Amino acid sequence: MTRLPFAPLPPLPLPTARGPEVFGTLMVEVLTPEGSPSAPLLTDWELRAWPVARLGDVTLEARPRRADLGSAELDRDLRRAGYTPLGPFRQARDRRSKAASAAVTP
Repeated sequence: MTRLPFAPLPPLPLPTARGPEVFGTLMVEVLTPEGSPSAPLLTDWELRAWPVARLGDVTLEARPRRADLGSAELDRDLRRAGYTPLGPFRQARDRRSKAASAAVTP
């Protein structure tokens, strides 16, 4: 029996730099259209998806690209993209403080 060597693995990406700055300003759990962790491409928002969610398929961390956008606009844009927000939108915690996050109603 002949054994072939394994192909070399691709280089692993470097870990994301961690610092005091929080990426998103709003966090919400959502149901995705396909039922698997994903994030929609929204023109007015930068989104990061986390596959950890208690109720939904994914937790989204969102950062608006314009100062006049808030949770109501994010709710509207997610629903238009086929995503269903679950529960309240939460303000992201500042990693430098231990204060609890405050709920934000859309």
